[in-house]
Amino acid sequence: MTDFPSIADHLMIWVFGIILPFLSGLQSDKLNGQIRFDAYSRKKLYLGNSIMLSVAGSSVFILWYWKSRTWSSLGFQWPASNNSIILWAAGILLTIMYAIDLIYAAHAKDEQEEAWFDKSSFLPQSIKELPLYILLCLCAGFFEEIIYRGFMVGYFLEGTKEGIPWLALLAPAILFSLAHFYQGWAAVLKITILAILLNVIFIYSQSLYPTMIIHFLIDLISGIAGMKRKQSQ
Repeated sequence: MTDFPSIADHLMIWVFGIILPFLSGLQSDKLNGQIRFDAYSRKKLYLGNSIMLSVAGSSVFILWYWKSRTWSSLGFQWPASNNSIILWAAGILLTIMYAIDLIYAAHAKDEQEEAWFDKSSFLPQSIKELPLYILLCLCAGFFEEIIYRGFMVGYFLEGTKEGIPWLALLAPAILFSLAHFYQGWAAVLKITILAILLNVIFIYSQSLYPTMIIHFLIDLISGIAGMKRKQSQ
């Protein structure tokens, strides 16, 4: 790909890798138990974040169009089939880790966490909240994958000739997890590990489609599990 990375790409790395995590840190005070979320504020959060992700992801589209780059270079192509063992291994490991985390969250009895969940959880708590939450899941699965996999992994892959692309695997995962700092440090650690596995899937499939589907399903299942947990209390 010619003219990659350009000055505009470097600037976007600062925006998505530094500025967004910083803004995320500012949101963390709202979600650490100090502010009570109700149905209205959750819906407002879903809609606001959906718009923000749409604008951020669209900026990558604009950059690609402006630079006359191919969409396949961003990951919009069918997955490659020559690394199926690696892809299956990463997919199975991701599924197992996510399932363990869901089971643990469903059965953990931590009074402080339960108090936070009751007061400040931003996950949906009723069927009426699901439509806007699903919209958020779609925007996150689509636009965050464009930003942190298609664009950012490609950025750190540039110049990698052979061997394991450690920088492309680790740097976008860390920056992606820091953008979710508002969920707390435990969530940052879990998201880092899941993001590394998503990076593996993207790098070796050369396609965004698998990671978009996985990302959407993770967010959707987490939301439904949170709703069921609330209703069972």
